[in-house]
Amino acid sequence: MTALDKEIEQIKGDIYSDVLTLVDKYMSITGWDVPENDELEAKKRIVEIIKQAVNEIEVE
Repeated sequence: MTALDKEIEQIKGDIYSDVLTLVDKYMSITGWDVPENDELEAKKRIVEIIKQAVNEIEVE
């Protein structure tokens, strides 16, 4: 295992937690702005935006 592998392994949990927090943040915002929103649909759309951002970052 390389030094980079070890470093990435150490921050893997933090990255995962950060992404979950990001989804929760935007779920809360959509809940405030549109109280009657479909939570499952909102979550799908938020996750899709995050995926698009990750895809763009990968090709940079």
